Amino acid sequence: MIKKKILVTLKNGFHIRPATKFVKTAKKFCSNIKIKLNNKEVDAKSLLQIQTLGISKNDFIYIKAYGKDEIKAINKLSKIVNSLE
Repeated sequence: MIKKKILVTLKNGFHIRPATKFVKTAKKFCSNIKIKLNNKEVDAKSLLQIQTLGISKNDFIYIKAYGKDEIKAINKLSKIVNSLE
């Protein structure tokens, strides 16, 4: 398992458009991928679950991955979090 802490700098937070792009990317990996904010952890491949977190600008999130492509998943997803607009 790999875990990475990321500061969200999206000016409007992780609203529907960037979250949709994130989920589409996460679904390309076979690894089990989770996003955690504070004490709540959800499936990173579920748009509905991600939206329940209410991720805002300047929140620190954790992305965790477990599986055969976990390194690629973490690297790709952590890079796109703040490149989304």
